[in-house]
Amino acid sequence: MRSTLPLLVTFALGSLMLIEFFVPAGGMRVVVSLLQEWGLVLAGTAFILGGINVLQVNLPKIRRREEDWQYKVVLLVSAAAMAITGFLGGREEIALHADSTWFDGMRFHGKQTFEYLYEYVFAPANATMFSLLAFFIASAAFRAFRARNVEATLMLATAIVVMLGVIPIGEWIHPRMPEVKDWILNYANNAGRRAILIGAALGAVATGLRVILGIERSHLGSDR
Repeated sequence: MRSTLPLLVTFALGSLMLIEFFVPAGGMRVVVSLLQEWGLVLAGTAFILGGINVLQVNLPKIRRREEDWQYKVVLLVSAAAMAITGFLGGREEIALHADSTWFDGMRFHGKQTFEYLYEYVFAPANATMFSLLAFFIASAAFRAFRARNVEATLMLATAIVVMLGVIPIGEWIHPRMPEVKDWILNYANNAGRRAILIGAALGAVATGLRVILGIERSHLGSDR
């Protein structure tokens, strides 16, 4: 029963969503909209469970003074600061004491603090992380673009042409270099990208049907 009931619920809800997509009748659309709203509630609950999991994973490591425990302290303190200031700077519509001057003041300062932390702490840290990521991408591209076979040689030649078409020196080498770059991006690149997207979509459809029909059971916590 522990596995049968989730499979029945998955089959019923999955079939309902599938039928509504092809037969958007009035009553069916209302039911599906309600289910989607429930899904948003569950997604919000998942954030709470994720926060609890972060505490359960990091607090024992901090108590045991494991390697890099200082960074875990920074993680928890930063998460708590953003959460508290976010709640204090919440929307006026959800304020339970909107008539309270003290509460309005706390909400105002909480909003200011949250915006300050987001703009002057989170945004620079986020930009720094992606700046460092660029070096890893460049290193991976250098390893991938070694002309070891025909496919790698084609990729290397295409990348060189595209890069030359972007920078001014490419047009100096050949006046039509930007046009060649545009052709590669608009036709060759789009054709490959669409093929990958179609393959990914077919894989998602196949996985969804396997879950609805009960063939795929990994979401139940077991591969059987």
